[in-house]
Amino acid sequence: MKAILNSLLIAILSVLAHPIQCHLKMDTGLWAACNQTGTSAGFKPRSSFDSTEGDKCTLAFNVAVRDEDDAKEFCALYAPWRLVKAEIDLKDRPRVLCHVEATLACKNGWIQMFGSCFRVPDEHKVAKFPEAQEMCKAFGGTIASLRHKYIVGVWRRYFRGVRQIWVDASETWHQYIQKTGTVDGDAFAIAFTGKHYDFSVHPNSLIKINPNIKLQVLCEYKPEMTAAEINYLGRRYSEIYYPSVKVPNGILVRSASSYTTSTNNLEICKKALRPYMVDVDEVGPFVAEDHILAEIHTTNLPFTLLTRSGARARVEAKFMQDKYCHGSPKDIAMRFGVDVPNSNAGSFVLTNVPGEIKCDNMKSAAIVHAKDAAKLMIMSDSRSLPIWCKLGKKIKFKVDVPPNYSLFERANGEFVAHRLFTEELSFDKASERCKADGGFLSGVNDLNEANKLGALAELAGLNNAQMWLGGKRREACWDVATDFNSDTNPCSRNRVIQWLDNVAQDFYTDWWRNGYDHRNPSSKPNQIQKCLTYVQGKPAWADDNLSAFLDDIECYYPRAFYCTKKVTVLKDEQS
Repeated sequence: MKAILNSLLIAILSVLAHPIQCHLKMDTGLWAACNQTGTSAGFKPRSSFDSTEGDKCTLAFNVAVRDEDDAKEFCALYAPWRLVKAEIDLKDRPRVLCHVEATLACKNGWIQMFGSCFRVPDEHKVAKFPEAQEMCKAFGGTIASLRHKYIVGVWRRYFRGVRQIWVDASETWHQYIQKTGTVDGDAFAIAFTGKHYDFSVHPNSLIKINPNIKLQVLCEYKPEMTAAEINYLGRRYSEIYYPSVKVPNGILVRSASSYTTSTNNLEICKKALRPYMVDVDEVGPFVAEDHILAEIHTTNLPFTLLTRSGARARVEAKFMQDKYCHGSPKDIAMRFGVDVPNSNAGSFVLTNVPGEIKCDNMKSAAIVHAKDAAKLMIMSDSRSLPIWCKLGKKIKFKVDVPPNYSLFERANGEFVAHRLFTEELSFDKASERCKADGGFLSGVNDLNEANKLGALAELAGLNNAQMWLGGKRREACWDVATDFNSDTNPCSRNRVIQWLDNVAQDFYTDWWRNGYDHRNPSSKPNQIQKCLTYVQGKPAWADDNLSAFLDDIECYYPRAFYCTKKVTVLKDEQS
C-alpha cells in the first residue's frame, strides 16, 4: 500500500515539477495518477473542452475498509477529484476502487483537489505572510483556503516535505484554532509537523500567528468553469434540493425559498448559490425563452405549479395606478424583459410573452407549469414565487473594436460599435461621412443602447443638443399625416420612421420626445420633417420627459452625428 501511494505521489509531483504550456483540455494531475495506480480500464479523457463529462479514471488501492462509508472517506483522502463512486473489491485481495472524475482542468504545475487547483511554488523557500501572498499572486493564485474537512490530510499526503504553511480560513474554522503561547497573531497557518523554531503545537493544528514568522507557501486558484463541473454541481444540487434542468452552457436550479425583497433575480441567485462555493461570476440571469421553457417542461419537477421568470414590463410607475390603459396589447407584450445588471446588454427583451394583455398594469411574467407545457403568464407581481438560477460557464468572445468607437452588446447578442462625430453636417453629408469611415448613421434597439449614446454625448460636452441617427420617415408618409391612434398604420408613431441600412430593428412610441406645445413626430402634411435625431438633455423646445430621446427635424440642419459599425465577434475556443 505504501509503495502504491509513493508511486502515485511521484507521478503527480513529476507533473508539478515540470510545468509546460498546453491547452487545458484534460487534467494532467489525474492523468499522472491514473498511469500509476489506475485499473486496466485506464485514463478516459473528456471528448472535448465543452464536454459535459470530465476526465475519468478508477484508482485502485490495496487496502481493507469496513463498509462503503469508510471507502468514501478513504477515496476523499487519497483521490481528491470529484468522486463518482467508491467501491469495495474483494475478488483477489481487499481493494478500494475510487471512481473519480476531473470535472475541471488545472494548469500544468497544479494539482486538482475538491474543485480547486493547488501548488507549492518552492518547497525549499519560506516567507512571511505578506510575501507569501505576493508569491501566490505572481503564479496567478492566492494563499490556499480551508474549504473542506479532508483538505488538511490531503495536502499533507500530496505535498510531502511541507511542514507548516500559511492558509486562509473563514469564521467557521475559528473554533479549531490552537494557541501557540509564543507567537500568536492574526495570520492563519497549518502546522503539519507542529514543530517550528518559534512555536510547538500538536501536528496538523490550525494556528493564528504573527504574520512576520516565515513558513512555507501553498497557493490555490479556482480553475475556469467547465461544462463537466456544471453538470456535476447540477447532480449534487438535485440530490440535495430540487431537480436541476440542463440548458445550453449550464444548468437551472430552483430556489427552495421565496423572495419578496428584490426584483432582481441575478442578485438573489448570487446569494442563493453561495453555499455551493461557486464563483458568483458563473451565476447568470435566467431568460425564459421558448427552448428553455421546453427543457423545464421535460424535467420532472414534483409539486411545482408556478415559478418566477424574472421578466418585468417596462412600464412607468405612474401608469400602474391609472384607470386607463396605455398602448396596444402587442406593444405592451414587447416591453417585457429580463434585467442583466452590469452588462452593456441591459434588458434582454422576451418575444414569447402572450400578447393577450388587456392593460399595462400587469408588470411581471410567471411560469405556469401546466400538463402540456411550461409557459409564461402575465401577473401583477410574481416576486413571491420561487426563482430559477442559472449556473453556467461564461461564453467569452474576441472582438476587434474600431479605434475611437465604443463597443455595445445588444440584447439579441449582436455586437455593434458607436462613435460620436462632433463636426456638424446635414443628414445626407453625415451619412456620407459615416460610410467613408466604413459604417452608417447609428440606430438603437432599446433604451440601454440609447443611454449609451447619451453617455457619449455627455462625455463630449454636448448637453441640450440633437445628433443625427440613421432613421428617416418612410417615403410613403412624406405627404401623409402621422396616425397617433394606431400601431398598425404604416404612418403610425411606431412605424413612420424606418431604420436605414439595417442599423436597428426595434422602435417604440414612448421613445418620442414631445414638445411643450406639440407631439412628435411631425404630423401636418405641409410641415413634415423627415430625418431622425437623438435628443440629449433638455433643448428649449422639449418637455420634461428625459426618458424620451427621439425627435424629427428638417434634414438640411447641420448637426453632430453618431456612426455605427457592426463588429465581428469570434467565440474564444478556450471559453
